Amino acid sequence: MSFLIDEGLTMTNIPHAVSRRTLFRGALLGTLALTPLLAGCDDESPVEAVHRGLLDDLAEIRAFPTVDEMHEFGARMAREHSDRAALTEVGRSRAGDPVQMLSVRARNPRGRVLVVGQPHPNEPIGMATVVALAERLLARPGALDAAGADWFFVLCADPDATRLNEGWFRGPWTREHYARNFFRPGGEQQVEWTFPFRAGSFAVDAPMPETRALMAAIDQVKPTVLASLHNSETGGAYYYANAGAAPLYPVLTGLCDIHGIPLHRGEPEIPVAAELSPAVYTLPTARMIYDYVEQAGGDPAQVVTGGNTGDYASRHGAVLGLAVELPYWRDERAGDTTAGTVSRRDAALRGLDIRTEMAQRLQALRSAAEPLTAGPFRDALDSFLTPMSPEALQAERLQIESDPEHQRPATAAEAFSAVADAHSLRLRLGGMLLRAMPSGARVRAEADDLLKQWCAEADSHSPADPVPIRDLVAVQGKAVLATVAHSLR
Repeated sequence: MSFLIDEGLTMTNIPHAVSRRTLFRGALLGTLALTPLLAGCDDESPVEAVHRGLLDDLAEIRAFPTVDEMHEFGARMAREHSDRAALTEVGRSRAGDPVQMLSVRARNPRGRVLVVGQPHPNEPIGMATVVALAERLLARPGALDAAGADWFFVLCADPDATRLNEGWFRGPWTREHYARNFFRPGGEQQVEWTFPFRAGSFAVDAPMPETRALMAAIDQVKPTVLASLHNSETGGAYYYANAGAAPLYPVLTGLCDIHGIPLHRGEPEIPVAAELSPAVYTLPTARMIYDYVEQAGGDPAQVVTGGNTGDYASRHGAVLGLAVELPYWRDERAGDTTAGTVSRRDAALRGLDIRTEMAQRLQALRSAAEPLTAGPFRDALDSFLTPMSPEALQAERLQIESDPEHQRPATAAEAFSAVADAHSLRLRLGGMLLRAMPSGARVRAEADDLLKQWCAEADSHSPADPVPIRDLVAVQGKAVLATVAHSLR
């Protein structure tokens, strides 16, 4: 997500069973092919008929919007559609940037849809999706009214950290350009996973200003549908959704097929999220994670940084949730479920070998570059690297080697994801190390060369085939529309 706290942080500080892949990362069909996808379900609802085609014929999108462009977009929509739209400030970031919510009102609404754009700062597909959805809904007031819901768009949930990623928002769409301009904070500073949470004597209740802004938005809207717009990096797409919404699942995954994006069928992002349908998982809660870690013998304080948006929204009643995870770069192996000749054990160990070598190299470079420049890059780097001690990585190795579940042959998707995830992690951390280093650090050239080498190795494993932004926006937006339609059936 990704949707979860930290897609880059493998849980080496708790038993390996808690980590699996990496812990804490997670529709209408244009003119729309909806009926075939819902074969065997109820007839198409009036809401589905209204939504049909809403996000068809999107123009080519050449770049992701910046924070300032989102502010300008919200102001323009409120100005040009003052009878239907309003822009409000629900809070301020730690640096004083406004966290804004654009409201789009229907007549006689039966539902309230809250769409969270940019819950993680390296995931800007959601901001482009917010622009497309809000613009199209306001351009078609008849369709907005017939669809039967008020819409509320949080334009950018984490503006400060998003600004630290804007260097790659206009391309070129290479892994190296991405890594050199990448930023993602540690879990304890991630907006979507720092809501108040309590379990017995364990409590987290120190939400950041940005999290308080999301709390204010949720309290104002009291959503019946909550959509959180996320991105993965390399491979395929997957979703998190509510259990008990079976007709919705094939609609979501069918969108990916239409737009040429493979599904993610490899190792799940987090084992507490049960698979509801291929590439569709249950929305995790902080309590699920807390209980799982505790039962595995780990320390929840090392993992649980707070509740999430869904946890908090549930205080206002039943909420139909959705998190959409789409890759920037696709690889068909992500969806290949044929059994290969490599065991899950060997595939997992290959990924672990990459991460172990990465941790050793980065820790050595970090020490040689001291003092690192104080600030978000150093803090994030430390948050990701601290759990990856030699002892923790060795414990993970022993767990993989002794776990009976790892003895069966790996599918092509599982073998692919185990290695692709490790490549992604070291590019992220290698890029942030460079950004944290003073310009005159004596090992800066060595760190730069290492990042180039890692980028070349990642490209060798999976050539970077970028998904057109237009397709990413279409899938994400149509998935939200499908979820709203399902909620109003």
